[in-house]
Amino acid sequence: MEERKNCLFCGEVLQGRSDKRFCDDICRNNHHYKNRKDAEMLIKDVNAILLRNREILRSLSNNRSIVAKQILIDEAFNFDLITAIYKTKRSEEYRVVYDYAYRFINDDEILLIKYLSL
Repeated sequence: MEERKNCLFCGEVLQGRSDKRFCDDICRNNHHYKNRKDAEMLIKDVNAILLRNREILRSLSNNRSIVAKQILIDEAFNFDLITAIYKTKRSEEYRVVYDYAYRFINDDEILLIKYLSL
């Protein structure tokens, strides 16, 4: 018995070639447009959070500053998103957000630096 395949965009039953995935060019274009749009929106959202994090670090940093973690939390800093991790020879781990970096000194304090080694 022949297996019926449906269009990936509109769900209509496909007729014709066995490897057909879309009804027509309109469904194919709409499917790819939607996927690209979703990916672009995700990138925009992540980049907006990273830019906000960078601005928070810039406003609190004087090239090298120690701040309370609570200040970053109060500013709605997102600790989950970073652009890189940098480890020093002394095994200190800095979390980089574009051209600023920070590391946890202890549970309550964070060291902020201007990260110039790009």
